[in-house]
Amino acid sequence: MSGTASAQQLLEYPETVLSGDLSAELPNPLERCRRLCYERSGCAGFDHASATNTCRMFTSVTSARLSRGSFASTRQAVSGYHAPVNLPPPLLPQPSQSAWLHNGSVMVLHQKPKEDGSSEIEIVYDVPKNQLLKVGIRPGSTLFKGTLADGSLFGNARLTSSRCGIIQYEVQGVFDPLSLVPFFLRGAAPKRGRDCNIESWSTTGENANLRFDPQ
Repeated sequence: MSGTASAQQLLEYPETVLSGDLSAELPNPLERCRRLCYERSGCAGFDHASATNTCRMFTSVTSARLSRGSFASTRQAVSGYHAPVNLPPPLLPQPSQSAWLHNGSVMVLHQKPKEDGSSEIEIVYDVPKNQLLKVGIRPGSTLFKGTLADGSLFGNARLTSSRCGIIQYEVQGVFDPLSLVPFFLRGAAPKRGRDCNIESWSTTGENANLRFDPQ
């Protein structure tokens, strides 16, 4: 989070008075006080007392404290005090994507950051190998959808059959989006019978050990 005001605004602290190096004290309405400080590069901040209509201008601000009926603004966030009410929230990293190879198919990994620091992850087919086209997998089909949190990637993989359709099962692994090294998503994969019902689960084989190599 940035602690500096933009060119269009000062940081605002309602119900607050400042301490620091005072440069001027004069009777002025709040908006006039705000404009005077904004227009003077040497003004580090000001506070305004509504009861007396008094404006105090500061060349430096060292601290702040709560005070009913007062209003303060500064160019930089006051150290050790609560956050200003008009400081914009930090910008989230933008969604990204990367290319991977999986069992003969070219995949695209989509990463969408969330406010809590985790990310939504979806891995889709970009260029499926020919055998997968026969079971209905097409470019854009999802193989995995889940969450990346603290380096752990977990969610549901999708197993597609031309006869039985799609079935999902849980997988997890370790993934660092900044390090382009192979990674695995592992879990017990379902095995379906002729009636398409699940007959057993297996932790061996390609479906239970999904490997991704950077392209």
